Amino acid sequence: METLSHQLEARADRLARSSVEWMYQDPFWEARYGAERARRFGGEDAQFHVRYLVQSLAEQRPSVMEGYATWLRTLLASRGMCTLHLDQNFAGLQSALAAEGFTQGSQAHDYVQAARAALRYTTEPARTLQQRAPELARRAAQELHAEVPAELHRRLEEELLLHLSYLEDAVGLGRPEFLARHLEWYAGFWPLRQLGALPFPRLLAALEAALSAGLEAHEAVTAVLVAARPPKEKSS
Repeated sequence: METLSHQLEARADRLARSSVEWMYQDPFWEARYGAERARRFGGEDAQFHVRYLVQSLAEQRPSVMEGYATWLRTLLASRGMCTLHLDQNFAGLQSALAAEGFTQGSQAHDYVQAARAALRYTTEPARTLQQRAPELARRAAQELHAEVPAELHRRLEEELLLHLSYLEDAVGLGRPEFLARHLEWYAGFWPLRQLGALPFPRLLAALEAALSAGLEAHEAVTAVLVAARPPKEKSS
């Protein structure tokens, strides 16, 4: 009987393609890296995800996927991505696996889930910040609801979660410059998000307010966010 690792290896190209198709609906990728590079590097990364999964299954060691996830996070963060992006990639792989019959509860799904779990920070304050990110995003979104059309409220919350993920990485990896570079670039990209007339500095201010009100010992975290703001926003 063919082993699970061999089954997945035979379907690697299809799994990889399917796992990242969601990416290209988001204008972030083309704007950040260019259409050709976004598709090329996105496809290459997806292939690596599948290869490591195959290796992990062949060796019966979920730790292979766990180590790969934490190593890759640091690499991708240095290239302008964040933990949320990587987690979404792994979620996309799980969806691709499910379409092939490897649904929740299968070993393949569980090994990818182990990689996603490895992306949880274990040191403070990144650990608490990451755990409470959904709550903090909701809090900030509520402050902004009157300034954004109702049909965009869900997208607004997703947007806040994205920036919180960059903040988590800046804190958790000890690299505040990752957040600074992200915010500097994102200020120019912001109009493409089409969140009504909401200014980017206003979104960041609501995020800071949510951190201040909802996170104990928030000072160090907020300081990273404030220090990383683009120069215009620091003086506004």
